[in-house]
Amino acid sequence: VAGGGGEVLSSTPLEFGGDTFVDLLVGHLIRDFYGDGASRGADPLDTSPSLDDPAALARLYEASAAAVHELSNKTRTDVDVPYLSMDPETRKPRHLSAGVARGVVQAEFESWVRTALAPRLGERGDGALSGALPMPTDLSSLMASVLMSAMEGTSQMPGSFRAILLVGGGSRIPLVRTSVGEAVARLAGDAYCRERL
Repeated sequence: VAGGGGEVLSSTPLEFGGDTFVDLLVGHLIRDFYGDGASRGADPLDTSPSLDDPAALARLYEASAAAVHELSNKTRTDVDVPYLSMDPETRKPRHLSAGVARGVVQAEFESWVRTALAPRLGERGDGALSGALPMPTDLSSLMASVLMSAMEGTSQMPGSFRAILLVGGGSRIPLVRTSVGEAVARLAGDAYCRERL
Protein backbone atom coordinates (compact mmCIF):
# COMPACT_ATOMS: atom_id res chain seq x y z
CA VAL A 1 0.00 0.00 0.00
CA ALA A 2 1.43 3.37 -1.00
CA GLY A 3 2.68 5.60 1.80
CA GLY A 4 3.01 2.71 4.23
CA GLY A 5 -0.64 2.85 5.29
CA GLY A 6 -3.65 0.75 4.62
CA GLU A 7 -6.08 -1.57 6.23
CA VAL A 8 -7.36 -4.97 5.21
CA LEU A 9 -11.12 -4.75 5.61
CA SER A 10 -11.98 -8.23 4.46
CA SER A 11 -10.31 -11.40 3.29
CA THR A 12 -12.02 -14.29 1.57
CA PRO A 13 -9.95 -17.33 0.66
CA LEU A 14 -11.22 -18.88 -2.56
CA GLU A 15 -10.44 -22.51 -3.18
CA PHE A 16 -8.55 -22.13 -6.43
CA GLY A 17 -5.20 -21.04 -7.78
CA GLY A 18 -2.95 -21.51 -10.75
CA ASP A 19 -2.81 -25.27 -10.11
CA THR A 20 -6.58 -25.46 -10.58
CA PHE A 21 -6.20 -24.24 -14.16
CA VAL A 22 -3.45 -26.82 -14.76
CA ASP A 23 -5.60 -29.62 -13.26
CA LEU A 24 -8.54 -28.64 -15.44
CA LEU A 25 -6.39 -28.52 -18.59
CA VAL A 26 -4.90 -31.94 -17.78
CA GLY A 27 -8.42 -33.32 -17.28
CA HIS A 28 -9.54 -31.81 -20.59
CA LEU A 29 -6.55 -33.28 -22.43
CA ILE A 30 -7.06 -36.71 -20.87
CA ARG A 31 -10.75 -36.72 -21.87
CA ASP A 32 -9.80 -35.55 -25.35
CA PHE A 33 -7.04 -38.16 -25.70
CA TYR A 34 -8.76 -41.15 -24.09
CA GLY A 35 -12.41 -40.22 -24.63
CA ASP A 36 -15.09 -38.87 -22.31
CA GLY A 37 -14.88 -42.01 -20.14
CA ALA A 38 -11.83 -40.59 -18.33
CA SER A 39 -13.01 -39.25 -15.01
CA ARG A 40 -12.14 -37.18 -11.99
CA GLY A 41 -12.49 -38.13 -8.35
CA ALA A 42 -15.75 -38.16 -6.39
CA ASP A 43 -15.22 -34.67 -4.87
CA PRO A 44 -16.29 -32.07 -7.47
CA LEU A 45 -13.83 -29.54 -6.01
CA ASP A 46 -11.00 -31.99 -6.60
CA THR A 47 -9.84 -31.01 -10.06
CA SER A 48 -7.06 -33.60 -10.10
CA PRO A 49 -7.55 -35.94 -13.06
CA SER A 50 -6.60 -39.58 -12.88
CA LEU A 51 -4.35 -41.54 -15.20
CA ASP A 52 -3.04 -45.04 -14.49
CA ASP A 53 0.56 -44.29 -15.49
CA PRO A 54 2.14 -41.89 -12.95
CA ALA A 55 5.10 -41.07 -15.23
CA ALA A 56 2.81 -40.20 -18.13
CA LEU A 57 0.62 -38.11 -15.82
CA ALA A 58 3.70 -36.23 -14.55
CA ARG A 59 4.80 -35.44 -18.13
CA LEU A 60 1.28 -34.33 -18.99
CA TYR A 61 1.19 -32.07 -15.91
CA GLU A 62 4.55 -30.56 -16.84
CA ALA A 63 3.39 -29.80 -20.39
CA SER A 64 0.04 -28.46 -19.16
CA ALA A 65 1.67 -26.18 -16.57
CA ALA A 66 3.86 -24.73 -19.32
CA ALA A 67 0.78 -24.26 -21.53
CA VAL A 68 -1.20 -22.47 -18.79
CA HIS A 69 1.80 -20.23 -18.18
CA GLU A 70 2.04 -19.43 -21.91
CA LEU A 71 -1.70 -18.77 -22.09
CA SER A 72 -1.24 -15.94 -19.59
CA ASN A 73 0.49 -14.03 -22.41
CA LYS A 74 -0.86 -15.71 -25.55
CA THR A 75 -4.30 -16.76 -26.75
CA ARG A 76 -3.15 -20.12 -28.13
CA THR A 77 -0.38 -22.66 -27.51
CA ASP A 78 0.52 -26.27 -28.22
CA VAL A 79 0.82 -29.20 -25.82
CA ASP A 80 3.02 -32.06 -26.97
CA VAL A 81 3.62 -35.18 -24.90
CA PRO A 82 5.32 -37.96 -26.86
CA TYR A 83 4.77 -41.57 -25.83
CA LEU A 84 1.83 -40.80 -23.56
CA SER A 85 0.49 -44.34 -23.87
CA MET A 86 0.51 -47.50 -25.94
CA ASP A 87 -2.24 -48.48 -28.31
CA PRO A 88 -3.45 -51.86 -26.94
CA GLU A 89 -4.32 -53.19 -30.39
CA THR A 90 -1.30 -52.14 -32.46
CA ARG A 91 1.12 -52.05 -29.51
CA LYS A 92 2.53 -48.80 -30.90
CA PRO A 93 3.09 -45.64 -28.88
CA ARG A 94 0.45 -42.92 -28.89
CA HIS A 95 1.54 -39.29 -28.74
CA LEU A 96 -0.49 -36.34 -27.54
CA SER A 97 -0.20 -33.26 -29.71
CA ALA A 98 -2.91 -30.67 -29.23
CA GLY A 99 -3.42 -27.00 -29.85
CA VAL A 100 -5.03 -25.30 -26.86
CA ALA A 101 -6.78 -21.93 -26.92
CA ARG A 102 -7.05 -19.75 -23.82
CA GLY A 103 -10.83 -19.93 -24.26
CA VAL A 104 -10.78 -23.72 -23.77
CA VAL A 105 -9.08 -23.42 -20.38
CA GLN A 106 -11.38 -20.55 -19.43
CA ALA A 107 -14.48 -22.57 -20.39
CA GLU A 108 -13.26 -25.53 -18.29
CA PHE A 109 -12.66 -23.18 -15.35
CA GLU A 110 -16.01 -21.36 -15.72
CA SER A 111 -17.81 -24.72 -15.80
CA TRP A 112 -15.97 -25.78 -12.63
CA VAL A 113 -16.86 -22.47 -10.91
CA ARG A 114 -20.54 -22.92 -11.82
CA THR A 115 -20.87 -26.62 -10.97
CA ALA A 116 -18.46 -27.08 -8.04
CA LEU A 117 -16.88 -23.98 -6.50
CA ALA A 118 -19.86 -21.60 -6.24
CA PRO A 119 -22.21 -24.24 -4.77
CA ARG A 120 -19.53 -25.26 -2.24
CA LEU A 121 -18.94 -21.63 -1.18
CA GLY A 122 -22.71 -21.13 -0.87
CA GLU A 123 -22.99 -24.21 1.36
CA ARG A 124 -20.17 -23.11 3.66
CA GLY A 125 -22.41 -20.54 5.33
CA ASP A 126 -19.46 -18.36 6.38
CA GLY A 127 -20.56 -15.30 4.44
CA ALA A 128 -18.08 -15.82 1.59
CA LEU A 129 -20.91 -15.10 -0.86
CA SER A 130 -23.44 -12.31 -0.64
CA GLY A 131 -27.02 -13.26 0.14
CA ALA A 132 -28.19 -10.21 -1.85
CA LEU A 133 -26.96 -11.60 -5.18
CA PRO A 134 -27.98 -14.77 -7.01
CA MET A 135 -25.76 -17.86 -6.93
CA PRO A 136 -22.72 -17.15 -9.15
CA THR A 137 -22.68 -18.73 -12.60
CA ASP A 138 -19.20 -17.64 -13.68
CA LEU A 139 -16.02 -16.18 -12.23
CA SER A 140 -17.15 -12.57 -12.71
CA SER A 141 -20.40 -13.09 -10.80
CA LEU A 142 -18.48 -15.08 -8.16
CA MET A 143 -16.08 -12.16 -7.65
CA ALA A 144 -19.03 -9.73 -7.51
CA SER A 145 -20.68 -11.86 -4.82
CA VAL A 146 -17.45 -12.10 -2.80
CA LEU A 147 -16.89 -8.33 -3.07
CA MET A 148 -20.52 -7.60 -2.14
CA SER A 149 -20.19 -9.89 0.89
CA ALA A 150 -17.04 -8.00 1.93
CA MET A 151 -18.91 -4.71 1.60
CA GLU A 152 -21.86 -6.04 3.60
CA GLY A 153 -19.51 -7.15 6.37
CA THR A 154 -17.63 -3.85 6.55
CA SER A 155 -20.43 -1.35 5.74
CA GLN A 156 -18.49 -0.09 2.72
CA MET A 157 -19.86 1.17 -0.58
CA PRO A 158 -18.44 -0.03 -3.92
CA GLY A 159 -16.92 3.36 -4.70
CA SER A 160 -15.06 3.54 -1.38
CA PHE A 161 -12.47 0.88 -2.23
CA ARG A 162 -9.03 2.30 -2.94
CA ALA A 163 -7.55 -1.08 -3.78
CA ILE A 164 -8.40 -4.74 -4.10
CA LEU A 165 -5.43 -6.99 -3.43
CA LEU A 166 -5.28 -10.36 -5.16
CA VAL A 167 -2.61 -12.77 -3.98
CA GLY A 168 -1.38 -16.14 -5.17
CA GLY A 169 -0.49 -17.59 -8.54
CA GLY A 170 -4.05 -17.45 -9.80
CA SER A 171 -4.08 -13.66 -9.50
CA ARG A 172 -1.75 -13.41 -12.50
CA ILE A 173 -4.16 -15.29 -14.76
CA PRO A 174 -5.88 -12.92 -17.22
CA LEU A 175 -9.35 -14.42 -16.58
CA VAL A 176 -9.05 -13.68 -12.85
CA ARG A 177 -7.92 -10.08 -13.37
CA THR A 178 -10.62 -9.46 -15.99
CA SER A 179 -13.31 -11.01 -13.78
CA VAL A 180 -12.41 -8.78 -10.82
CA GLY A 181 -12.65 -5.72 -13.08
CA GLU A 182 -16.05 -6.89 -14.35
CA ALA A 183 -17.20 -7.52 -10.78
CA VAL A 184 -16.21 -4.01 -9.67
CA ALA A 185 -17.98 -2.58 -12.74
CA ARG A 186 -21.13 -4.50 -11.80
CA LEU A 187 -21.08 -3.16 -8.27
CA ALA A 188 -19.66 0.36 -8.67
CA GLY A 189 -20.52 1.13 -12.28
CA ASP A 190 -18.54 1.44 -15.48
CA ALA A 191 -17.64 5.10 -14.91
CA TYR A 192 -15.89 4.24 -11.64
CA CYS A 193 -13.92 1.53 -13.38
CA ARG A 194 -12.88 3.77 -16.28
CA GLU A 195 -11.47 6.27 -13.78
CA ARG A 196 -9.70 3.76 -11.52
CA LEU A 197 -8.84 0.58 -13.42
